[in-house]
Amino acid sequence: MKKILITTLVLLIPVLLILISGLKLVKTGNRQVSYSLTTEMRNQIDKETRGMTAFEIQIYSIEFTAKHLDFAKRNDISKGKANCVGYAQLCACVFNQALASNKLKGYAKPVVGYVKLGRLNICHVLRSLVTSKYKNFVKDHDFVEFDYEGWIDGPRYADPCAYDLIGDDCMTFALSF
Repeated sequence: MKKILITTLVLLIPVLLILISGLKLVKTGNRQVSYSLTTEMRNQIDKETRGMTAFEIQIYSIEFTAKHLDFAKRNDISKGKANCVGYAQLCACVFNQALASNKLKGYAKPVVGYVKLGRLNICHVLRSLVTSKYKNFVKDHDFVEFDYEGWIDGPRYADPCAYDLIGDDCMTFALSF
């Protein structure tokens, strides 16, 4: 019964958040890239992004990631399974590959932080709701920092995992804090 309640809460929270809106991503640190694209993926990305702008590539990388991954507790990107860490890793690699193949300047990198709704840190809320088994799993959240030429406001953050789960990439501008 307790497991059903926790599962229900974990599934309902994103739905409620999207209804309320106003989600913001707050960076607390950087995450090292530990994933490399396969040759097949690189070729596909090069072909599909030919002639795109950096902003179009950002959207493409988020959608590509959501198409190629399903949410899982553990990362196995090669088998299409990932948690927020894997989503951020793949998305950043896709963006950087497409930028390079289109000879555009900029970067994407996976970062760690939390999701904020108003003044609420959603990671803290989840930690108070889950059993000790999952507390480490929800302690923080990974998403992607994008920065590229032609965007005057500096870096922005987007969440390919949230996009896949709730249909909103939670784009947040770094200068808005």
